[in-house]
Amino acid sequence: MISLLLAALTQGAPLAPSTLNPIAPPSGEARIAAWEDHRSRTERSPQGTADWRPLGPKNCGGRIEAVDSPKGKPGVIYAGIGSGGVWKSVNGGLSWRHVFANESTFAVGDVTVDPSDGDVVWVGTGEAHLGGMSYDGTGVFRSGDAGETWTNMGLVDSARIGKVLVHPEDSAVVHVAVIGPRGGAHEGRGVHVSRDGGATWERTLHAGPHVGIIDLVRDPFDPDRLWAAGWDRRRQGDGGVFQSADGGATWTKLGGGLLEGKDVGRVAIAAAASERDVLYALMVDHSPPGEGRYDVGGALYRSNDGGGTWARTAEDYVDTYVGWDFCDVMVSPDDADQVYVCGFRLMVSRDGGATFARGGEEVFRLLDHPGKGMHLDMHDLWIDPGNPDRVLLCTDGGLYVSMDRAASWLHLNNLPIAEFYTVHLDGKEDFSIWGGTQDNASLTAPGGASLSDLRSDDWSYVYLDPWDGGDGFATFPDPSGDGTVYYEHQNGDMRRKRPGAPLRWGRDSGRRITPRATEGEPRLRFEWNTPLLHSLHADGVLYCASQHVHRSEDRGDTWAVISPDLTGGRGALKVLVESPVDGKRLAAGGDGGRMSLSADGGATWTPAGDGLPRRSVESVTLGHRDSWRVLVCLSGAAGGDHRPHVYRSQDFGRTWTSIGDGLPAAGVNVLLEDPQIEGLIYAGTDLGVYVSRDDGATWESISRGMPTAPVLDLGQHGSTSTLVAVTHGLSAFALDVSGLQVPR
Repeated sequence: MISLLLAALTQGAPLAPSTLNPIAPPSGEARIAAWEDHRSRTERSPQGTADWRPLGPKNCGGRIEAVDSPKGKPGVIYAGIGSGGVWKSVNGGLSWRHVFANESTFAVGDVTVDPSDGDVVWVGTGEAHLGGMSYDGTGVFRSGDAGETWTNMGLVDSARIGKVLVHPEDSAVVHVAVIGPRGGAHEGRGVHVSRDGGATWERTLHAGPHVGIIDLVRDPFDPDRLWAAGWDRRRQGDGGVFQSADGGATWTKLGGGLLEGKDVGRVAIAAAASERDVLYALMVDHSPPGEGRYDVGGALYRSNDGGGTWARTAEDYVDTYVGWDFCDVMVSPDDADQVYVCGFRLMVSRDGGATFARGGEEVFRLLDHPGKGMHLDMHDLWIDPGNPDRVLLCTDGGLYVSMDRAASWLHLNNLPIAEFYTVHLDGKEDFSIWGGTQDNASLTAPGGASLSDLRSDDWSYVYLDPWDGGDGFATFPDPSGDGTVYYEHQNGDMRRKRPGAPLRWGRDSGRRITPRATEGEPRLRFEWNTPLLHSLHADGVLYCASQHVHRSEDRGDTWAVISPDLTGGRGALKVLVESPVDGKRLAAGGDGGRMSLSADGGATWTPAGDGLPRRSVESVTLGHRDSWRVLVCLSGAAGGDHRPHVYRSQDFGRTWTSIGDGLPAAGVNVLLEDPQIEGLIYAGTDLGVYVSRDDGATWESISRGMPTAPVLDLGQHGSTSTLVAVTHGLSAFALDVSGLQVPR
């Protein structure tokens, strides 16, 4: 107990002052240069390496931010994946091709087809979804050949783009709504206009360095009249609805009854095509009491005079959460009173917003899926202007199509766009892959899984929540092979599923095994992606982390605290690992470069953050042959620092050597040491996968066959030389690394 108290005191010691200096976010040019470096290295992949093999899954879907379809070609669909590029179908969604796969960014905010030329497609990059696991882009792109090739048309420092509008009568006139980065002041926020097809740009609306333009619509009756939605990220009263009557040259902020002041959050707008001057504005109202993310209301306003005056359509808020993640409103092109609101659920009004009902939840699926209804979390909705019965809906679970105005749906669940957080390969010779995904639960597949348009997935669900999804994180079977599976939801909701239990959690499914604070002790704090693992050395032993490290010797029935608070009193631990060669050696890491190591099973802990930058610890690897060896990567992405922070220690954290200098200027999310070959290290980055064959002195890209993608986790099966990479937006891939496993 004394050792725990001493360690608690030392954990609060400040880190080196030199590590506290903030880093300016990289410019768009810098991000493009990093990608060009990556592309060049990938073309020079080491001799003997194969191409990555896509594994799926596809049946679970993933987050789609935007969708469009060219006029008169209902079979052609462009789907913009949040962090997976753009996919194109020419047969109504029966099959897809990844047409925006190897560009300088994978993050998509909007996809727009030129209304007067169906072969011209614009992509605004950087996700309009601003959650923690979302990514900046590198500007606005144009294709003149229906997606075959792409040209970056500028605005490379925009970070995130909410909307691209092309003039219906003059394709050279393009308006772009720039949101800007997730945080901080940014002078590029606003509406940018090009009148020469993207050769040059002029910012014509700038409501302030903290006001992103999240939505932009054009008057169907007058193409020179536009409305823009400003999202004041600091809520200082500068957001709201803006209007231009001269093609976007000048702008006026509208009032006339709209919500104003510091309670205004995100805003969305829509213009009716069937009745002149009818507008809708959906405004996130922060006035309800409470401080939580969901303590807001969606207030819908209508104007019948082009924005001069406004009135609430109903006294009550729209009956679904709208806010930070999703907030969209659309109006049917043939009925000014039929309104769709995209929030936590899809809501539909047929009386101008006076009342709302849920969109239809009768769902048919293209591929086998155990779900029963409509997925949650709506990001975009497209209504066919030539056939308003046809609606395309983008959700966290993929793309849906309705032919009856949202009464019933076909789930086009054949896109391999899962957003993985974690991967685990079990120890069997005929191994299986296990992983957790963003809002599409946890899944498993045989190690020989493959991807094909012509058949269903090799993947199956470990569980489903009541809404046919759920955030999945650490997921693995009990090594005993008895069929028990451990999995978790966000913020430490850990569960042990009994053999043969149904997918949906119920009374007989198993046991919730999250540790609880003892009476009189501070509450336990858990990370969004909480560390949970089974010991490599002892049957029935689990480890997990809150602000403490916890150990269970009875598969989670009871837990013992084996560390003091290792976070310095704030947040929770993000990483926890056990040595593969010495079961008493443990490593834990969190924010601010805090690393703690134990060589005696948790009885004592030593701070090991000196010499590391004050960034978030993302991954720790303890040596497969040398118990004193530690590899760590850290991320500064939350503060705009996307440099690789990769370090090696040969003395169990006493000193550190930087080994990231040979990597491109992109974040590193995970490190993995090859269990067979000394000095062979793999790195999963925000651009692809890299390998070092000389213990970090030099690095080579082994990303051939993998699209530009953020690789969040890696797993290796030793006896088959299989490396599995899971991405946040393009599912999973496998690579035979036997050609790299050559002693040097």
